Amino acid sequence: MTVEEVRELIRAQSVDRLATTNDHRISLKQALIPPQKISVIARLVERGKVKDQTVNVWLVGQESSGDGYRIIMREDGSAFGLASGGFPTDKHLMLVGWYGDLVSAFVNM
Repeated sequence: MTVEEVRELIRAQSVDRLATTNDHRISLKQALIPPQKISVIARLVERGKVKDQTVNVWLVGQESSGDGYRIIMREDGSAFGLASGGFPTDKHLMLVGWYGDLVSAFVNM
């Protein structure tokens, strides 16, 4: 997807919902940021072993604080999710989970 396609998808999913607030008392309008590509870590533990996979996503929103949750979108636009800081040695943010649409991810921040 291009940046413009991401912006259009965000517009389509946020129309009439920009005033929606989450438990952190911020509105969706306040959380949205210009889209940018980033990498996140999808971390799984299988049989006591940690398996990390780097996933490329679009960063489309964040809380006002530097340590807060970030709203991310799959590269193909199929789902929105959340990411946050992981271990101090992690090179990227950590995938928290996929929540479906933009508003669902936002209210779960």
